[in-house]
Amino acid sequence: MNKLISLFCLAACLSAINLPAIAQNAMPANDASTAALVELCKNQNDLDAQNFCFGFGEGVYQAYLANRSPSAKPMICFPQQSGSRQVILQEFLKWNQANPQFNQERAAKSLMRFFMQSYPCK
Repeated sequence: MNKLISLFCLAACLSAINLPAIAQNAMPANDASTAALVELCKNQNDLDAQNFCFGFGEGVYQAYLANRSPSAKPMICFPQQSGSRQVILQEFLKWNQANPQFNQERAAKSLMRFFMQSYPCK
């Protein structure tokens, strides 16, 4: 799991380098908590923040895929018609409201928990 989080953080950093406008609105460097991510992502009027949130979530998922052993059973299975990124983000925000006990955890860890609970493989 630590390897997954490290890869995700690297992807997030590289994204911020390529998109300086987003870096201004990104989570503070010293707070990568779920609460900080939720605070950033819930503002639907801030396009830069929304794009950061989509990229953050995609980075977490891609890091999971990159680190999953090919012989291991997948833990996350998005349905073919899982909805738009906006729908999944809104589901995450609702999930967070129902699970505030994870607000102080790292955002990447909480996203993985959300993905596994919301999109388990059958």
